[in-house]
Amino acid sequence: MARRKNIFKKGLDANIGWILVLLLVAGTSFLLGSSVNKKSGEQTVSDSSSNTPQQQSVISDISTSLQNPAPVPVTSSNTSAPSSAISAIVNINTGTLAELDTLPGIGPAYAQAIINYRSTNGPFVRIEDIQKVKGIGPKTFEKLKSRITI
Repeated sequence: MARRKNIFKKGLDANIGWILVLLLVAGTSFLLGSSVNKKSGEQTVSDSSSNTPQQQSVISDISTSLQNPAPVPVTSSNTSAPSSAISAIVNINTGTLAELDTLPGIGPAYAQAIINYRSTNGPFVRIEDIQKVKGIGPKTFEKLKSRITI
């Protein structure tokens, strides 16, 4: 059950941007009063002069927001991995050397140690079991526990 929730959450996280864009487009179309004529496929736009002042204000706000989008905050990182890899959750039972290497406090040597441990001892049962890998202690675990799953 928990695995299904994780898969759904990952899928939702990956698509949340597209969902927001679709909602914005749909809302803008609704507020602008556009409609599609299903028979002919033509699009007609209602006369904006019939809109109330409040509707015109909302339309103006949306138009301004689309023309001047808010800046996206830039985060700096000491790794050269792409930003999608930096925030991705890594399965410690199936993660590759490259994926494990993106975790905070885990470099290539510890990533290889994780792979060696699971090939010798089998898969991890809990995320806390990663501390059984030589060199990964409580401090390192605290850094990466929000970024790992089993």
